[in-house]
Amino acid sequence: MKQLFSVLFMKQCMVIVASFYLMSCYNQTKDNTQLPHAKEYLDIVYEQCENPDIIEVETTYDGYIEVEYICNGVRYEIGIRDNKVLYREQSLTKAQVPFDKIARKLEKNYSTWKIDEISQITVQDTSFLKVEIIKDGIEQNLYFTTDGKWYKIKPFDIESQFDFDAIEKTDTYIASGYNFNNPTQVYEMPDVLREISGIELCNDSVLYCVQDELGAVFEFDMKTHAISKSHRFTDIGDFEDLTAHENMLYILRSDGCLFTYNLKKPTQVSKSMIQINSLNIEGLCYFDSYLYVASKEPLVHHTDDIRIVHRVSVTDYENLEEFMEIRIQDITTFLQTTFSDQQISTVRFNPSSIAIHPITHNIYILSATDRFVAIYTPTKQLLSVIPLSPDVYYKPEGISFYSNGDMLISSEGDKKGFVKGSINFIPYNLQP
Repeated sequence: MKQLFSVLFMKQCMVIVASFYLMSCYNQTKDNTQLPHAKEYLDIVYEQCENPDIIEVETTYDGYIEVEYICNGVRYEIGIRDNKVLYREQSLTKAQVPFDKIARKLEKNYSTWKIDEISQITVQDTSFLKVEIIKDGIEQNLYFTTDGKWYKIKPFDIESQFDFDAIEKTDTYIASGYNFNNPTQVYEMPDVLREISGIELCNDSVLYCVQDELGAVFEFDMKTHAISKSHRFTDIGDFEDLTAHENMLYILRSDGCLFTYNLKKPTQVSKSMIQINSLNIEGLCYFDSYLYVASKEPLVHHTDDIRIVHRVSVTDYENLEEFMEIRIQDITTFLQTTFSDQQISTVRFNPSSIAIHPITHNIYILSATDRFVAIYTPTKQLLSVIPLSPDVYYKPEGISFYSNGDMLISSEGDKKGFVKGSINFIPYNLQP
């Protein structure tokens, strides 16, 4: 009886502590999204383990929760959304896995890396192994089946309202000139570019890349599938996109701060605030002496249904002008009319990147939120909207073109490393 009382008392104490934790997290959220009550996720934890020792709880403003705990001497982690367990991770020893088979597979491409941790991840009715390797302080996650074969992970925490097989047969999809959801080449990013947020072509085989948190531009060699060089322009921040012109790199921070980096004189780095009245700015491209800047969120004190693209001369950042409006209702109407069999209700369109086609001069704007690419004519008229498959684009954040119209779209991976960042090559097939 005393033991039962002790367990119940400890559980109640954990609920109280966790409640204070989540309240503090809630106060830091960007909007009024209600986070799950502590008791709800603790009930889920207790369904997994009768007497857990909770180590850490992490939560995001959209209600996603990760809980790390010890149960009977074994470390576990679960991811929870909408009171459902998305995955369960359990630490394993070498003796619990086909270690020799895995080690032989690592010898070819990872001979100088060391195995740091091994765990088993269970998603719905599927289990696989995660092997964390480390070299020079850099970590990377690799995945295997439970019998030691290479394993390719697909996103498991996202859903889509679209039937992509049907969409790809429509005249709208075919007429776009791109088979968006079937790239001919996929480049998996190293872990340092898991959160890749912007890309720009350097030449036919090298891409400039920026990621969310580090103040560095990485050169990714598409022939060797590796980072060949990096350019440090500042420390940490929230970097969302980049573009290039001649010897200059322009990197956009989400608050509108624009960094200018001279490739010929790398010590010459300048920064300027682009005076856009928006809390989150993510898209940047260069075209015909102008920088085009797309706001992810509406302008402060403006309607929620409109996003604005501004432009500014590369020689005069003070002369900012509104270039075009993105009306979400127009995008919704287009989707509902064009794909009427898809039963589309609400649409979220928050620009994550922008690029201008080198041949048609059409304007391409990505939205990572609901995975769309919207295409506008040079006269700023909505031409088309294409839904992007979550199996290909976990979080489409960057877009760039070759001079012949071939396209590259980068996709950010998930923060756990289950889904890698990627760059997808889609050739241009101009319709007659």
